[in-house]
Amino acid sequence: MSMAQTIDKQLQVAIDKLNNKQKKAVLGIAKAFVDEEEQEYDHWKDESFVAEMNQQYNDYKNGKLELVSLDDAEKNAREAVRKLKSKKNN
Repeated sequence: MSMAQTIDKQLQVAIDKLNNKQKKAVLGIAKAFVDEEEQEYDHWKDESFVAEMNQQYNDYKNGKLELVSLDDAEKNAREAVRKLKSKKNN
């Protein structure tokens, strides 16, 4: 029996011993775990992300940051990967 099956069996035995009020409380906790995992991360509510985006925008406006086209970014990424592979093989 796998660890997951063992845990499932233990949970079922424990749940069978609970009254309806207790089962409702356990269900609320279980739902909180599921909701937490399924919740999509909202970058715009993350203060450090917003601060970083504002800093980069201000750097761009002030000429401290240069935009790169998607083609150039892809080219640079492929070149970096090629260099890493060649270092790894040496």
